[in-house]
This record gives sequence, structure tokens and C-alpha cells, in this order.
Amino acid sequence: MLRSNAIFRGRFLFLLILPALLIALFSNTGCTRVSDEPIPLADSVRVGLVAHYPLGISPRDITGNNPDLEVINGSVRLSGRGNNYDEYATFFSGTSNSFARMYLTNARAVKGAFAISFWAKEMGPGTFSPRVFEFWPGNYGPGFLWFNWYQGRIKWAGPDFEVAPDSVFVRRLWYHFVIMQDVGSIQFYCNGKRISRITSSNSIPPAAIQLSSYAELGRLAQRPADAFEGGIMDFRIYNRVLSPREIEYIYSQ
Repeated sequence: MLRSNAIFRGRFLFLLILPALLIALFSNTGCTRVSDEPIPLADSVRVGLVAHYPLGISPRDITGNNPDLEVINGSVRLSGRGNNYDEYATFFSGTSNSFARMYLTNARAVKGAFAISFWAKEMGPGTFSPRVFEFWPGNYGPGFLWFNWYQGRIKWAGPDFEVAPDSVFVRRLWYHFVIMQDVGSIQFYCNGKRISRITSSNSIPPAAIQLSSYAELGRLAQRPADAFEGGIMDFRIYNRVLSPREIEYIYSQ
């Protein structure tokens, strides 16, 4: 009788701890539902974000990594983009004294790969070869990069490359651009779609792919010339390339 009671108690205790054993067993595998679920895009697009200037009412970098933009003779007003009635952007007049300065204290994190995402709208001719923005390290070496928009044509360039898509861009329309580079390629997206890609035939050292700590929006950073007439907003800098889904998500916002 005593032996039967002991067996009964043993079986009862085993049934009590069995669920806990099963939970522990399966939680230690790599096949749980939680671990297999992808990061939501709203969180994914914040990974590797070095700077994010909405260029609305406030000039600050909302990541907190960098100082505020210094806007000189730029105007902040409603963007007029689609149905975004309460959205603001910063506009530049197309003169050499209308621009914004950017100081990236976290630029050292942008090395080996980067992505720059922004919205822009050309409002007028500006000057010859207007710069929407330019990164200027003080010389023409690594970190010197610029984006031109002139007479409906755009160009993304550096000391040793130039990407000039064939598309014609209409004045007074907002476009979303993403430009990316890593050791394998340079990619150019517009409105969520890739419009150009250059594959590197040689191995580019990661140190050669970087952004300077200083940049200007609305004109050349190296001298007060080649001014851009138009608006810029939602300027983001990443220390990695973005996926097509992430680019589409940012564009849809």
C-alpha cells in the first residue's frame, strides 16, 4: 500500500512539472515564434540612424547625436506635399547666402557604408550647377560628396565617381531620394524605386567610404556659390545601407 502511494505521488509530481519542462525545452531552441518574427519596419528604420533632421519647425537632430542645424536665410513653411497639410519643410532662395550648416559629431560612425534619405523639391533655376547639399572635409578626398539638381537633371558624385540618372525631374514636385554606398556598389533610389546602381569592380577599402563631419544644404560647402532654389525635408543619415522594404516604408510616410 505504501509503495502504491509513493508511485501515485511520483506520477502526480511529474504531471505537475511536465508543462514547465516542455516550456524550458522549446524556449531554448531557435524556432520560437518570437525569435523568428522580423523587426517591425517602424523600428528597423531607426537602426543605424546617425542623424535625422526633419527640417520642419525645429532645426534639431531628433536622434540627439548631433547639434542643431544652423539655418541662414532659409524659410520654414508648409511643404505643400500631397495631403500632408500640417507638414513643414525648409526652403532656400537660390542665392549664396541662403543655406544651412550641418556639424556631424557622430560622423566617425559613418565608415564602410552609408545611406542618405531625403525629400527635395526644385522651385527655380538657382545658379549654375546648384548643390542640394555637399559634404566637405576640407579637401577633395574621402568624405567629399555632393548632390546636384540643375534643369531637371540630378547627379550624385564624389572625387572618383558620378551617378547621373536619365530621368527628368519636374520642377515644383516633391521627390524622395535615397543614395547609398558600400564596398560593393553605389545605389540611387527615387520614390521608393531603384533608378541606378553601379557595381564596384575593385575592392574599395571601408575607410574610403565615409562622410565628412561638415556639410551644407542649399549650396556648395566649400565656397558660397552654386545655390539651390527649393525645399528640403526629412534628411536622414545612416551608417549602413537600407533594404528595399525600408526605403519603401520611409517613402510612404
